[in-house]
Amino acid sequence: MAKSNTMTIADVQKRVDAMPAALSAKGVRRPSVDFAIRGNEAPQGYISWPKEGRFTGNEYKFFKADTAAEILDAMEGHIAGLPAIEEARMKEFMTALSDVIEHGRQNGIDVEFINPLTEAMKRLSSNILTDQRAA
Repeated sequence: MAKSNTMTIADVQKRVDAMPAALSAKGVRRPSVDFAIRGNEAPQGYISWPKEGRFTGNEYKFFKADTAAEILDAMEGHIAGLPAIEEARMKEFMTALSDVIEHGRQNGIDVEFINPLTEAMKRLSSNILTDQRAA
């Protein structure tokens, strides 16, 4: 008997329901996952999460394909390809540190305070480039 390509609503729901936990495990804060079927449009899925920093609003990643399975496969593949939570946290920290350094420079903060931060940033960047830990 040939395998059916048909997915039920329950099949789609089960896969969508698993995605927020997978995103959280990758360090994405407060993720939202949606799958939509609209009249006269191709089905689509999307992932959203609050923007980092002091700004409001959300970031979005959209997925379109011909079938529900293709959309869900693309969404799950995207999530699987996200960096590990430790890498995401380090990137977030380095971005914040870089912003602090730039803020200090723009506001004429004494180099006595800026130089140690700049050196720390260089060391962190060097460590990331040469990190040979097993994945």
